[in-house]
Amino acid sequence: MINNTDSRRARRLALMASAAALMAFPVLAQEAAPAPDSSAVEAVVVTGIRATQRSSAETKRTSAVVVDAIVNDEIGALPDQSVGETLERITGVAADRFKGSASEISVRGLGPFLGFSTLNGREVSSGGGDRTVSFQQFPSELVNGVLVYKTQSADFVEGGVSGSIELRTLRPLDYGKRRFQLDLRGVYNPYDDRVSGRDGQGFRGSASYIDQFETAIGDIGVSMGYSHTDSSQPEDFYTGSSSFQPCNTVNTTPTAVAGGGAATNCSYSAASTNPVYFVSNGYTFRQLKTDDNRDAFMGSLQWKPNADWNVNLDLQLSSRTSVENRHDLTLAEGRRGIAPIQIAANGALRRFQGNSTLENVATYRQRDENYTGGGLAVERKGDRLTVSMDASYSKTHRNQVDRSARLRSNTLFGAGGRVAYTFDQTTDIPSITFATPINLDDPNAYTTNGYARRQMEDRTDEISAIRFDGTYRFDGFIESVKGGVRYSDHHRVADLDNNNNIDPLPTATGAALMAAGNANCRTGFQQSDWGKGSGSNITSWATFDARCLYATFAGAADAGPLADSRSSSDIDMREKIAAAYLMANFRSELAGKPVSGNFGVRVVRTKVDSNGFRGAYTAVNSGGVFVLQPIAGTFDPVNIKNDFTNILPSVNVNIDLRDDVKLRLAVSKSLARPNIEDMGAGRDLIADINGTTVEDAIAGASGGNPRLEPLQSWNSDVSLEWYATPDTTVSAAVFYKQLKAGIVPAYDSALIESVSIDGRTYQIPVAQQTNSKQENWLAGLELTAQHAFSWLPSPFDGFGVVGSYTYADSDFEYEDPSAVVPTAPLRDFTDPANVIGLSKYSGSATLYWEKYGASIRAVYKYRAGYFKPSGLTANRFVDDSGYMDVSASYDLNKHVQLKFQASNILSDHQVMWRPVAGSVAESSYFGPSYQLGVRFRY
Repeated sequence: MINNTDSRRARRLALMASAAALMAFPVLAQEAAPAPDSSAVEAVVVTGIRATQRSSAETKRTSAVVVDAIVNDEIGALPDQSVGETLERITGVAADRFKGSASEISVRGLGPFLGFSTLNGREVSSGGGDRTVSFQQFPSELVNGVLVYKTQSADFVEGGVSGSIELRTLRPLDYGKRRFQLDLRGVYNPYDDRVSGRDGQGFRGSASYIDQFETAIGDIGVSMGYSHTDSSQPEDFYTGSSSFQPCNTVNTTPTAVAGGGAATNCSYSAASTNPVYFVSNGYTFRQLKTDDNRDAFMGSLQWKPNADWNVNLDLQLSSRTSVENRHDLTLAEGRRGIAPIQIAANGALRRFQGNSTLENVATYRQRDENYTGGGLAVERKGDRLTVSMDASYSKTHRNQVDRSARLRSNTLFGAGGRVAYTFDQTTDIPSITFATPINLDDPNAYTTNGYARRQMEDRTDEISAIRFDGTYRFDGFIESVKGGVRYSDHHRVADLDNNNNIDPLPTATGAALMAAGNANCRTGFQQSDWGKGSGSNITSWATFDARCLYATFAGAADAGPLADSRSSSDIDMREKIAAAYLMANFRSELAGKPVSGNFGVRVVRTKVDSNGFRGAYTAVNSGGVFVLQPIAGTFDPVNIKNDFTNILPSVNVNIDLRDDVKLRLAVSKSLARPNIEDMGAGRDLIADINGTTVEDAIAGASGGNPRLEPLQSWNSDVSLEWYATPDTTVSAAVFYKQLKAGIVPAYDSALIESVSIDGRTYQIPVAQQTNSKQENWLAGLELTAQHAFSWLPSPFDGFGVVGSYTYADSDFEYEDPSAVVPTAPLRDFTDPANVIGLSKYSGSATLYWEKYGASIRAVYKYRAGYFKPSGLTANRFVDDSGYMDVSASYDLNKHVQLKFQASNILSDHQVMWRPVAGSVAESSYFGPSYQLGVRFRY
């Protein structure tokens, strides 16, 4: 939080101290308690949290690579509200909180695009603008394990420089028992309770069934799970526009709204000695009413005709509909008449004066997302040879439609609808003091400059894949040799910028439409206590029903998409990947110590075929200045192909220093593919409005880059793990990565393409992402410990702790991409960002107590600030954050369990800034959420 630096520092110190204390607990425990009787330990049956910790430790211990996991043999045993929250508890894993939900998972301080996620080892499609998996579509009740592989082996599907995340579901025959489970929970969200017409209540339920059958054709197992969620994601939200400008002019008449400097936008002059400050083009306060409904199904059919064959068919379905009713109050002319009052040393404009119109925008957003995935896996085991085949399919379709309408302030607020103000952003949501008192809640003050906009994004992401693997076992140093091939076809189609707008409203009828909309669509402010605790004095404003206002202006409830949906932003990209690998598994002794591991190589061939559009333009001479005008409905197709090969060797060595101490050494080369929509072929021309020739009028072009190649990394890891008891483990790992071909904005004219205007071809520079020619390093440290205090007297023997801490740093530099705008050379004034998603410090601390059928768990998760870009705009950063979640359960008997969960109980919030610290870009307050329910298990 920008205004709580000392609090952030205290949290960081507390987390580090907690981690250090947790590392010491197991050592003290071993010294304080006698060695346990192994026969007694074997006789103890543990369940719940301790069972999960034991299973997770055993998964880590027996793996051939460095892995951290949370695994339970029971379905529905993960206590978190989402898979994302479960992942946050794994060492080295951090998440971005979007409206309170964990999303955009980062591993070892590297952003989401440097990781790779699978479900049961299969690649998963995405409905977002990148490759990031939406973990919300996989209910935690139907997932029994999440694993994060920190090192690579040749048989892993390529794609994770930071690590590979695998979600696991149960296979029914491997589960080995019949189980029916019903989980019902009521949801309460206090922020939603403050919204008009809402009570804060929601519902979450799931049902699952697992069974096995002995038949004449062999053993058959079936598992089915269904989950339904009806909830909300409210938030009090503030944002500055994505465009920030450097300025150093000073308006000398800050209380005026017209004339002289009051009517001029601030600007930058190299000749001025005034300090530079950064200004957004607009500032928005947003009130939200939301609905979120999700249905998900997971099913599996497993058949073992005999001991040699294993066939598994599985299916995942998910359908999600979310609706947002937005009510925005916007200070629309953020650069007009600026008179700085307080400028920070880094250029953050903390307090200033200016004048602006106010905009009242109502938006109704509906997003529908459907996921279908599944596959067929067949395995045959022989005495020495095992062969397998896996065919998979994954498809996500997301459609999002915004219908919005605007009214702007009139002369009730001042001449031209403008009002002079003092803006104070020393708090996380700014305050505004108006020079002349005005009533923001008066709907009569908003009657000008209306529009109706319909904006749509439609994405389909489809992945088909097939792989064949074979393992042959030997006697001797080489235990086995494994090889295989994989082919995948990834097709992304995106219809973007399909905007059917009426902007502005027709001159003849506009005034009457605005008057009718203002009179008939008033709602009154939809929430109490907006911005509570943020420090802002903006708590309410006039609001209008979005669908009513849009329908009044557009003449229809929904004007529908454009008849011609083509635009230069459209994506039609196909990525075909063929891979082959060969790997040897070995086991021997070194100086009397057991040694095992693997070495191998994976060869990957990628072909990219990207199609897009470039709008056609004509050059018009207007008084000696050439203006580039788009030709309506005319597009030139663009097709760009690319192909490349990557060779990825890997070595993993595991040394048992003692029966309970394992040393792991790993070296590998890995890759991370670029965001898929960064490889679009569409192009937009950038025009210079002062060009005296056609060449001068063409400032360049912007668009995607199908020629992007993956970021590559040489990785080295050392991990030392101590498994003192089944309930006590300590591990420390160091890692170093040499990064090459990092993806950065391109500023110079090295990327040249041809464009035809009026029959003549011009060579123009293209502003886009490109592969850096520099090599960079990233290094870090991970510490993990878990311990159950079973040596303490009852009831204290039910306590346990889990702690993790990660440090990561890099010399990577990501220059501010808005530097491509000639009038806003921000890179002259700002420091470059680091790796996307890199948090220098992150960690979690868990305290739990489990006894007498009761279980209580509290988890605190901390993450230092990190870079989170938003297109080719001024760099955006997320501030330090920490969240605490609590869960509890009580077993009434072996069949019935009461459950309670609370997320973000400390009511922490998220703050972003751009382009420098202290210059608030976004603030999101979403508060805690609670769940209370019952689980029936038979």
